[in-house]
Amino acid sequence: MPTHLALGSSAGLSDEELSWLADWRNAPCFDETDRLVLTYADSLTEQVSVPDALWDALAARFSQKEIFELCMSVGTANLVNRVHATFHTDVDAPTAARFDALRVDVDLPEARH
Repeated sequence: MPTHLALGSSAGLSDEELSWLADWRNAPCFDETDRLVLTYADSLTEQVSVPDALWDALAARFSQKEIFELCMSVGTANLVNRVHATFHTDVDAPTAARFDALRVDVDLPEARH
C-alpha cells in the first residue's frame, strides 16, 4: 500500500484522499462517484466479479465505454501490482521521493534481480 500512495499522488489524488484510501467508505473527501469506482475496484480485485447490483449502478452513472476503460484500468493496476509483488521492483526516482515525503514508516522488501 505505501507505494500506492506515492503512485496515487502522481495520478492526481490529494494527500487527503490518499490518507483515507484504507478507510475510503468513511472518507469525507470522496463523493458518490468516487465511492462507486472504489467499490468496483475492490470487487474486481477481491472477488474478481461484478455483482448485478454493482453493474446496474455503474451503468446508471457511466457509459459502456467508460466502464470498459475503468475495467482496463483496474485490471492493468492489478497486473502491475502482481509483477511488483513478485519481483519486489523499485519505483522510479520521482515516485521514491514522493514516497519518502509521505513519511510512511514501513520496511519494503529488497528488489529481486
